[in-house]
Amino acid sequence: MTERRKHLEFLRKTARDAIWAGDYDRALSLYEDGLALARSWKDRDLEDLFTCNRATTLLEMDRQDFDLSALKEILLRSPASPNGVLAAYASAHAHEVRGETSRAAFYAQAALQKSRDLGLEEWTAASMNLLANLELRESRFESAKALFEEALDRLEARGDGLSREGAVVCDNLGYCHIAMDRVEIGLPYVQKAISVLDSLGARQAMDYPSLDLCFAMLKLEKLEQGESWGIRALGLGNEFGREDVVKNSHYLLAEIYSTMGRPESADDHYEALANYYPDFPALKHYLHQISVMGMLNLRA
Repeated sequence: MTERRKHLEFLRKTARDAIWAGDYDRALSLYEDGLALARSWKDRDLEDLFTCNRATTLLEMDRQDFDLSALKEILLRSPASPNGVLAAYASAHAHEVRGETSRAAFYAQAALQKSRDLGLEEWTAASMNLLANLELRESRFESAKALFEEALDRLEARGDGLSREGAVVCDNLGYCHIAMDRVEIGLPYVQKAISVLDSLGARQAMDYPSLDLCFAMLKLEKLEQGESWGIRALGLGNEFGREDVVKNSHYLLAEIYSTMGRPESADDHYEALANYYPDFPALKHYLHQISVMGMLNLRA
């Protein structure tokens, strides 16, 4: 590896660590520095790599100020290369964020096939995780579970079961079981994920596991534990700008406080949730009257 590539690999590793710690601004700055260097060296391969990394980081920041067509150009230009895999994955993620599920699935399938062809186990597992999340959006829990299981098996086979990526897949698998009322099966997966992410300092990835534990504890009627995890999920959701986590946290906490016999606390959270839906002025009253726990999907 040349000194130039070593330097840019250092930038990428530092940026990835910053992302897992939730410091998106630092990660974005590092990727943009790498992109500028790659362009100055007229190294198209590295330029493509950092273009994909920058786009993925912006998506994590809930920003879309990047050129999606540039990602697809990379995929067309380098279809049988690691950059092609990354471009397909980033394109899939972009369409997922935009709610364009069919397009997201198309590019995720492309990323999966190309990563398999190239023997890139890490990206094979990542693509499976993305496809499974798309299945979850449609409440297809059994098919999602199978994909999460295979992704986790692949990560564990290469010694990455206790990595940050492995923990995210582990949590997703646990959530599938919890959502299907197999709480006792799913709970250990989520608890393991929380433990791994905490030990690795991956704060930005702990919002969903905290939410999943809140959901599980509510189903088990362990209300005080559910309250604790719900408050934690809400805090992380607010900290990292995860609106879906914030909304689901408000709903679960409202259900917990309602079950506890604390109507004022429940009302506060129903009110906070209703504020996200100004076109549905009767939502708070509706939620007070009817529980939607039986059809709740935290990933939809």
